[in-house]
Amino acid sequence: MDELGFIFLVILITIIVGSNILFYIKLKKTPEKRFKYILTFFIFSLLSIAFIGILYFIFESSIVIDYFETEINDTYADRILKCFIIIILSSITNYYFSKFYLKRISKTKKENEIELIGEE
Repeated sequence: MDELGFIFLVILITIIVGSNILFYIKLKKTPEKRFKYILTFFIFSLLSIAFIGILYFIFESSIVIDYFETEINDTYADRILKCFIIIILSSITNYYFSKFYLKRISKTKKENEIELIGEE
Protein backbone atom coordinates (compact mmCIF):
# COMPACT_ATOMS: atom_id res chain seq x y z
CA MET A 1 0.00 0.00 0.00
CA ASP A 2 1.41 3.33 -0.97
CA GLU A 3 0.76 6.76 0.54
CA LEU A 4 -2.39 7.40 -1.51
CA GLY A 5 -3.92 4.09 -0.44
CA PHE A 6 -3.14 4.87 3.19
CA ILE A 7 -4.80 8.29 2.88
CA PHE A 8 -7.96 6.75 1.42
CA LEU A 9 -8.01 4.07 4.10
CA VAL A 10 -7.81 6.74 6.80
CA ILE A 11 -10.63 8.68 5.12
CA LEU A 12 -12.85 5.58 4.96
CA ILE A 13 -12.18 4.76 8.61
CA THR A 14 -12.98 8.37 9.51
CA ILE A 15 -16.28 8.13 7.62
CA ILE A 16 -17.21 4.93 9.45
CA VAL A 17 -16.26 6.26 12.88
CA GLY A 18 -17.78 9.70 12.26
CA SER A 19 -21.10 8.37 11.01
CA ASN A 20 -21.30 5.98 13.96
CA ILE A 21 -20.58 8.77 16.43
CA LEU A 22 -23.27 10.95 14.86
CA PHE A 23 -25.70 8.03 14.95
CA TYR A 24 -24.92 7.42 18.62
CA ILE A 25 -25.46 11.09 19.46
CA LYS A 26 -28.85 11.10 17.73
CA LEU A 27 -29.73 7.77 19.34
CA LYS A 28 -29.11 9.29 22.76
CA LYS A 29 -31.94 11.75 22.07
CA THR A 30 -34.41 8.89 21.69
CA PRO A 31 -35.55 6.82 24.64
CA GLU A 32 -33.96 3.70 23.16
CA LYS A 33 -30.24 3.32 23.87
CA ARG A 34 -29.67 -0.29 23.00
CA PHE A 35 -26.40 -1.79 21.91
CA LYS A 36 -28.04 -3.78 19.11
CA TYR A 37 -28.99 -0.57 17.25
CA ILE A 38 -25.42 0.72 17.40
CA LEU A 39 -23.99 -2.63 16.31
CA THR A 40 -26.48 -2.93 13.44
CA PHE A 41 -25.61 0.54 12.17
CA PHE A 42 -21.87 -0.17 12.46
CA ILE A 43 -22.20 -3.38 10.45
CA PHE A 44 -24.34 -1.57 7.86
CA SER A 45 -21.77 1.20 7.47
CA LEU A 46 -19.02 -1.36 6.86
CA LEU A 47 -21.14 -3.32 4.42
CA SER A 48 -22.25 -0.21 2.56
CA ILE A 49 -18.67 0.79 1.78
CA ALA A 50 -17.82 -2.75 0.69
CA PHE A 51 -20.99 -3.09 -1.40
CA ILE A 52 -20.56 0.28 -3.11
CA GLY A 53 -16.91 -0.52 -3.84
CA ILE A 54 -17.77 -3.89 -5.32
CA LEU A 55 -20.60 -2.42 -7.41
CA TYR A 56 -18.33 0.33 -8.70
CA PHE A 57 -15.58 -2.06 -9.76
CA ILE A 58 -18.10 -4.43 -11.39
CA PHE A 59 -19.57 -1.45 -13.23
CA GLU A 60 -16.13 -0.35 -14.30
CA SER A 61 -14.99 -3.74 -15.50
CA SER A 62 -18.16 -4.88 -17.20
CA ILE A 63 -19.57 -1.68 -18.67
CA VAL A 64 -16.72 0.77 -19.08
CA ILE A 65 -14.02 -1.66 -20.18
CA ASP A 66 -16.04 -4.32 -22.04
CA TYR A 67 -18.87 -2.27 -23.53
CA PHE A 68 -17.00 0.90 -24.46
CA GLU A 69 -13.72 -0.98 -25.02
CA THR A 70 -11.61 1.58 -23.24
CA GLU A 71 -8.44 1.11 -21.28
CA ILE A 72 -8.24 2.45 -17.77
CA ASN A 73 -4.78 3.41 -16.62
CA ASP A 74 -4.14 3.10 -12.92
CA THR A 75 -2.82 6.62 -12.43
CA TYR A 76 -3.21 8.76 -9.35
CA ALA A 77 -6.01 10.76 -10.96
CA ASP A 78 -8.01 7.61 -11.71
CA ARG A 79 -7.48 6.25 -8.21
CA ILE A 80 -8.52 9.56 -6.68
CA LEU A 81 -11.66 9.64 -8.83
CA LYS A 82 -12.60 6.06 -7.93
CA CYS A 83 -12.12 6.60 -4.22
CA PHE A 84 -13.88 9.96 -4.31
CA ILE A 85 -16.96 8.34 -5.88
CA ILE A 86 -16.95 5.52 -3.32
CA ILE A 87 -16.48 7.93 -0.40
CA ILE A 88 -19.29 10.25 -1.52
CA LEU A 89 -21.73 7.41 -2.19
CA SER A 90 -21.00 5.68 1.10
CA SER A 91 -21.39 8.94 3.04
CA ILE A 92 -24.76 9.58 1.42
CA THR A 93 -25.84 5.99 2.05
CA ASN A 94 -24.85 6.15 5.73
CA TYR A 95 -26.62 9.49 6.20
CA TYR A 96 -29.92 8.36 4.71
CA PHE A 97 -29.81 4.98 6.41
CA SER A 98 -29.22 6.64 9.78
CA LYS A 99 -32.22 8.94 9.22
CA PHE A 100 -34.39 5.99 8.18
CA TYR A 101 -33.16 3.77 11.01
CA LEU A 102 -33.67 6.42 13.70
CA LYS A 103 -37.17 7.09 12.39
CA ARG A 104 -37.87 3.37 12.47
CA ILE A 105 -36.57 3.05 16.04
CA SER A 106 -38.70 5.95 17.27
CA LYS A 107 -41.84 4.59 15.52
CA THR A 108 -41.50 1.20 17.15
CA LYS A 109 -41.28 2.85 20.55
CA LYS A 110 -44.39 4.97 19.98
CA GLU A 111 -46.48 1.99 18.84
CA ASN A 112 -45.83 0.13 22.07
CA GLU A 113 -46.92 3.00 24.33
CA ILE A 114 -50.39 3.06 25.84
CA GLU A 115 -52.19 6.34 25.32
CA LEU A 116 -54.34 7.49 28.20
CA ILE A 117 -57.31 9.63 27.27
CA GLY A 118 -59.45 11.31 29.88
CA GLU A 119 -59.05 12.73 33.32
CA GLU A 120 -57.18 11.07 36.12
